[in-house]
Formats: sequence, C-alpha cells, structure tokens
Amino acid sequence: MKGMTGWGEYIAAWALFLGAHMIPALPGPRGWLVARLGRRGYLAAFSLLSIGLLYWLILAAGRAPVVPLWDQPGWSRWLVNIAMPTAILVAALSVGMSGLIAAFALWAGGHLAANGDLAHALFFGGMVIFALSGLLRSGLPGTFRVTWRRIALAMLIWAAFLHLHPLVIGVSPLPA
Repeated sequence: MKGMTGWGEYIAAWALFLGAHMIPALPGPRGWLVARLGRRGYLAAFSLLSIGLLYWLILAAGRAPVVPLWDQPGWSRWLVNIAMPTAILVAALSVGMSGLIAAFALWAGGHLAANGDLAHALFFGGMVIFALSGLLRSGLPGTFRVTWRRIALAMLIWAAFLHLHPLVIGVSPLPA
C-alpha cells in the first residue's frame, strides 16, 4: 500500500504541474487571469505556482518507489555539472521565454543521464519532452544580452544551486 501512495502522489504532482501549464495556455483562462491580476501579477503568480509545483514534482519523484532501470555511471554527474552552468547562462543571457525553455531542456537532459530509476527517468524524460515542445512553439533563443552583471548573476545562481542541492533535494550533485 505504501508504494501506491508514492506513485499516487507522483501522478497527482504530474497532473497538477501539466494542468497548471496547459490551462493558462488557452486564450480564455489566460485572458481572464491577466484581466484580474494584471500582466505582472499574472506572471508573478504563474511563476510562483510553477516553481512550487515543480518542487513538489521533484520531491514526489524522490518519494516514489525505486525501480532501477540503469546504473548511474560516474561521468553522468560530470555531465550534469557541465549542463547546469550552461543552462543557467542560456537563461540569464537570452531575451524572452525561449532561453528559459532551452535552459529547462538542458537541465532535464543532463539530469536524465544521472538518474537511472523509473520515477526520475519519467520525470526528467517528461521534462525534456515538455521543454522541447515549448521550443517547437517559441523557437530557439535568437537574441542575447551579454553583460558582466548577467554573467555574474548566472554564476551566483549556479553556485547557490550547487551548494543548496544537498539541502533542498537531498543529494549532492558533485561527483564522488
């Protein structure tokens, strides 16, 4: 019964995450929300909801029963540690949403190789598909604003993610 609870939470987290991204994409609900919250209010609320649901989905994947699919080779953590600063730089330097979506695809793809159980393969594989479908709609990032402040901010965010990962996620991203 405990295993079903883990999978049940995981499925619920996926359903709410996808629903939160599909429903506002429709013109009716999005227009209604923007009219009531304003553009900035809508973007702030949507961003906070997305981050919260993503974090819940990450935790739910970690609580799902472990079903091994492949061994996690040592090099896979190096791949993640190359993909992450690259993803953060792409997000920080790109103009528009396509940079964030491309960064999300890099994040998910790098983590997919380093996580060899069913729940995480479905999670990161699903996120790769989710991000690539977004890139099909928005296109690849075409404009970049490269400033020392954006680069410094990206490196600060990467360092924070690197050091907070064991506390927030429960696993060190550094190779053993």
